[in-house]
Amino acid sequence: MKIVIISDIHANLAALKALPESQFDQLWCIGDLVDYGPDPHEVIEWVRANATVVVRGNHDHAAGFSVDPQCSPPYKKLAEETLRLTRQLCTRGDLDYLKSLPTYRELSVNSTRFYLVHASPTDPLFAYVPKDSPTWREEVNCIAAEVLVVGHTHTPFARQEGNTTIINPGSLGQPKTGRPLACYAVWHDGRIRLQEYDYPIDETIRGIRAMPIPAEDQEALITVLRGGAVPIGRPLVRN
Repeated sequence: MKIVIISDIHANLAALKALPESQFDQLWCIGDLVDYGPDPHEVIEWVRANATVVVRGNHDHAAGFSVDPQCSPPYKKLAEETLRLTRQLCTRGDLDYLKSLPTYRELSVNSTRFYLVHASPTDPLFAYVPKDSPTWREEVNCIAAEVLVVGHTHTPFARQEGNTTIINPGSLGQPKTGRPLACYAVWHDGRIRLQEYDYPIDETIRGIRAMPIPAEDQEALITVLRGGAVPIGRPLVRN
């Protein structure tokens, strides 16, 4: 069984279409289809057509329900500006789809139990839990699964906590690794691979520059894409 796991696409259609995996049994999306990027409607269409399982991220929740995605200061204004645009570019069907997404999924594949959630089991949409946080010990005690799959931090990792493997595929559309490479993960018969790849980033940058948002916000978004880091030299924080 080969499962491709993607997360945090953030309306970056060029990165999504360049996904190098064409043969797989299932494709899981761990939330945040929209915001920050130029193509929310097209990304939603692609995910609806290709993903086996999708959970709701904080930006999906914000777009669907027209509420605050609760981003930290380096991203707050960028999220506000792009959220308005996202809601304009998405159809009513798109927004209803985002609202309908579950905040978590539990499923079994070949007798392995998985728990899928955007942020964490105790706070599905908003908790920011990096790889080395001791909080994971409490989080895995809240679930009955051998594998916990999360996103939200935009940084890929795989770690063991007790009897639970925790996988974060990183961000496909807005990676925060210090490299401008799209990230994803593969679960193949119990083995985990964290992958990254080049995509036509200039296509996404052109799309951002065409977005009707302030020029300084366009440049901040482009800086994140090119440098794989948060704008204004701020530490990695929830987005």
